Amino acid sequence: MSPRIERLWVRNLRSVGDDWVTVDFPETGTLVLLGENNAGKSNITRALDILFGDMWPASRRLEEHDFHGRDSDGIAVRVGAHVSGIPCPYCGGEVSSFKWEHDQSSPAAGGDPVTYSFACSADYCQRTFVKKEMRTALSASVLDADRRLDYQLSYASKFTMLSKLMHRFHERLMDDPARKDQLADLFLQLVGEFGGVPEFAKFKEILASTAADFGQNLSYRLDIDFSAYDPSNFFRSLRVHPTLADEVRNFDELGTGQSQVLALAFAYAYAMAYGQSDGTILVIDEPEANLHPLAQRWLATRLGALTAPGLQVVITTHSPHFVDLARPENLVMVSKDADGATRVVQRSRDDLRDYLVEHGADADRTQPDSIGGFYAASATTEIVSGLFSRRCVLVEGITEALALPELLRARGLDVLREGIAIVSVEGIGNIAKWHRLYTALGIECYCMFDTDSDKKGNNAANLAGKRRDIMSALGLPRDLGESENLSTDPIAVASSHATLAPNFEGAAERLFGDRWVTLHSEAAAVVGESKPLRARYAAQRLSAEGYPAEATEALDALIEAIRGDLATPDTQDCEPPPTS
Repeated sequence: MSPRIERLWVRNLRSVGDDWVTVDFPETGTLVLLGENNAGKSNITRALDILFGDMWPASRRLEEHDFHGRDSDGIAVRVGAHVSGIPCPYCGGEVSSFKWEHDQSSPAAGGDPVTYSFACSADYCQRTFVKKEMRTALSASVLDADRRLDYQLSYASKFTMLSKLMHRFHERLMDDPARKDQLADLFLQLVGEFGGVPEFAKFKEILASTAADFGQNLSYRLDIDFSAYDPSNFFRSLRVHPTLADEVRNFDELGTGQSQVLALAFAYAYAMAYGQSDGTILVIDEPEANLHPLAQRWLATRLGALTAPGLQVVITTHSPHFVDLARPENLVMVSKDADGATRVVQRSRDDLRDYLVEHGADADRTQPDSIGGFYAASATTEIVSGLFSRRCVLVEGITEALALPELLRARGLDVLREGIAIVSVEGIGNIAKWHRLYTALGIECYCMFDTDSDKKGNNAANLAGKRRDIMSALGLPRDLGESENLSTDPIAVASSHATLAPNFEGAAERLFGDRWVTLHSEAAAVVGESKPLRARYAAQRLSAEGYPAEATEALDALIEAIRGDLATPDTQDCEPPPTS
């Protein structure tokens, strides 16, 4: 079994506060960290770098800003990971976890604030000192905006990907004694061939004697260095370069998007070359950087197929194209609580299934193995984008999604500025299901839907069933969705939802009267017959100062309800990791 990380835990590192943040690594697929800017995604990957990055953990020291709250007094930064597939060299058991701590108030022997240790699965093994081969069994390669392609494919430092790759090639080359002896013989033959050139042999003789004469009593002399011609060093001379039509090009000729894609290609090839026997963690920070939307979608499909035995992929992203709802257990929702500390929500499929059923989903039809496919099949880019919001307003269709922000902006709520997404879920029947998933993943939701009081017969009965489902998702009595229990006001506002009577267009006409009718009709000559575009056109041109009192009152109440208190989203229960 290839070495792999099973769980990561972090405490008091930068935005991560005193409450443990834990992340479980999926058995298959890419682990995706998503959330708002500055939520703390990079600090989670920083913990990975501390444990498995280039620098030996025991030699790493933290600055003041690395401590939560920028105050190191009395605060211990703790990072750890449960692992598998790493043998214990002391007892033959298996390494179960690594722990790294930086605690200035409780230093180790000699006053060192850093302790780095491991735990073994064998109870009788009391060793804690980490040997190099144990720690390097898992290696994290981090690719981010600060690690440019031309830098990574150079020998600028021993930590660039190319330097590490060439070093590993060289190790493999020299592991075979027979091959090593053969290369040594080739080198001696090459040196002999050079010595067979009379002018060269004479130059070498004069150089040695002259240096000795000039140097007097100095111990150093001059000699010719043939190491570049030593076949065992050839790997150290390899170069990687971009080509176009079989012609070598310069990295400076590449656009930033092209560099991003090629850097990922190199990182993947590097990881796959050694991921089958070694444990490789490929961390990609914002793979969508500098790529246009279509390129993002294409790259997302490639990254989705990256994982293989021995290779684990972690990405941080702000792009919906890299969010795969078919694997909901792979999603880690990263946000900040009211105190500014990073929190995460991550649910297993069983946990997600239980949550959905508790909030009204059909228990027989909702099964762990089918949840991902169910949501992925009906997801749109707009719906997935809502996962990046602070709060989401779920509406039936595009008309509300386009026009409602304009009406709210006129009354003082700029949804974009406040991180609120107004999302069309493609029909009233989808509001409940997306409300369940969003809230399960920690996104606050507000629902807005039609009363459909103008509908009759079977159509009305079908719509009433969908409204009852919404009430179940909201944790309210189902019968509140019945037609007779709905308000007849154009916009009726409750704390968790609002209704439009009988629908958005009808409510707008009732609230704004002839002015709405005129603008809506006028829009046809400008934007065509599209109802959503006509509604947005009218909403943009209404004069906020001239809003009727009923419209002002209704919209102000709606704004207050949508804003809510932006309370802290539900987070997973985070138990402290084992002390062993």
